Amino acid sequence: MTESVKFPLPAVEQENLEESLGFLWFRGETGSRDRGEIARILADSIDPRAYGNLISGGYAREDGDTVRLTEKGEALARDVTRRHRLATRLLRDVLDVSPSDVDPNVCRLEHILSPEVTESICKLLGHPTEDPLGRPIPSGLCCAAGDPRIEPLVVSLDRLVPGEEGRVAYLRLTDHPELHKLLSLGLAPGARFRLRQKNPAFVLQAGESELALDVDVAKNILVRKG
Repeated sequence: MTESVKFPLPAVEQENLEESLGFLWFRGETGSRDRGEIARILADSIDPRAYGNLISGGYAREDGDTVRLTEKGEALARDVTRRHRLATRLLRDVLDVSPSDVDPNVCRLEHILSPEVTESICKLLGHPTEDPLGRPIPSGLCCAAGDPRIEPLVVSLDRLVPGEEGRVAYLRLTDHPELHKLLSLGLAPGARFRLRQKNPAFVLQAGESELALDVDVAKNILVRKG
C-alpha cells in the first residue's frame, strides 16, 4: 500500500462563505446590491449568519442601503465564481451532463477545485469567456499566458479544417448578436455538423441544412471536434 497525501474537504463554514461571496459577486454583476434584500436571501438560502459573517470577516462592507465586496472579499468571490462557471462548462461541454444535473453537481465540485486543477480545466476548454448562460467567466493567469500545454477539447470553429466534423458546444451570443439567428436554423448546442469549406466563407453541413458564415461568426461558435 503506497502512502498518499489526503486533502480534507472544506468545512461547511467555508462552503457557506464561498456560496455567499459567489452570490454577492453575481448581484454586483446585475447592479442589485440592496443590503436588506441580500441579507434576507443569504439567510433563507445559505445560513442565518451568512450576511453577518461577510461583514464581520471583512469580506463585505455596508455603504448606506447597499453592500459591496471589500478587496479581500472580491478576490475570493472572483475565484469562487471562476471555479463555478468553469465547472459548469466542464460538465456541460465535456462530460455531457444533462442540464438538470449540472447545478447540484457544480455546487459540490466548485468547493474542491484546487488552483492547479482550475487552470487545467480552463486550458482544456480553450479558455472560455462565458458560462452556458452567457455570464462572464473571470480570466486566470493561464488565459493571459495563452498556455498551449493542453490541447483544448473545445475550440472555435475557425480552427477546424475542411472535412472535419464536430458538435456545437456553445455560442458566444453576447459577443456577436447575429448568432441568435443561427439558433433558429438549428445550429444550437449539441448540433452535429461537417465543415465543407473555409474560403471565401465558412460553409457547414448541419443535417439537411447548409449554412454559410463569415469568419467573425465562426470565431464565436465553440465546438468539440470529432
